Amino acid sequence: MALTYEKIGQKLKEARKASGFTQEQVAKYLDIKRENVSYYETGTRPIDTITLNKLAELYGYSLMYFLSHDSEVKETGVATAFRASGLSNEDLKVVTWARKFAQNLDSLSELLEEK
Repeated sequence: MALTYEKIGQKLKEARKASGFTQEQVAKYLDIKRENVSYYETGTRPIDTITLNKLAELYGYSLMYFLSHDSEVKETGVATAFRASGLSNEDLKVVTWARKFAQNLDSLSELLEEK
């Protein structure tokens, strides 16, 4: 059974709010109109995988969290804390890089523990 854009949108909205971002901040990061972020979150418009992956990285979640029916697939075990207000677009790029780095480090650690 395929996941609907509405279900993906619900997860996007929850992840954005949990990350402390506004739709306006996300729109600036993606270089799109704020309304498009709203459309993605309501499932009114389909979201492409490139944009979905950018949002997953920004929010600190795996791409599979948004594409899976399993709600247990979630963000990495590494949390990042920062103040979301007053962040510039450049700051959002740094936050994304840091979260992606932490996510990769966590995945590598899990792989090493399995051996």
